[in-house]
Amino acid sequence: MAISAVRPGDRATAMRRFSEELFQALRPTLMPDPRRPGWPEQYVREACEAGIARLAADPRSLPMVARSLFSGSRSLIRAHEQLRAAKIIEHHAKRARSFFDAERGAAGAPGGPPRCAALNRKGKPCGREPIWGTPYCVSHTPKPVRAA
Repeated sequence: MAISAVRPGDRATAMRRFSEELFQALRPTLMPDPRRPGWPEQYVREACEAGIARLAADPRSLPMVARSLFSGSRSLIRAHEQLRAAKIIEHHAKRARSFFDAERGAAGAPGGPPRCAALNRKGKPCGREPIWGTPYCVSHTPKPVRAA
């Protein structure tokens, strides 16, 4: 079942499928660890799930997700495969972002009021309404830096 065939309201299924496709694409580039069999695969799988969940919560975090996923798994990827792995991560993250952008629509969650684009301390999306003209609520609006 292709990602585009996932129903728009079934976000959890889409997240699982995107993270699994990303992991399966990265799997051949991983180096085996004879001291800890299966550990590199498990680590990269969890990193893929966390990255896709972050993209689902805030699609604008694409550069940070791709960068953190690559830097976290770089030591587990063969040296001659690292450029290819970076391109794989970027490609899959862009596909996930476009899917979640389309699902979210222009005004936030489908059928609901707009929501703040920030994540709380537990990594869940903020539920407050954003200030008009900005993507963030009062609590998450960046404070201006004062000159010393």
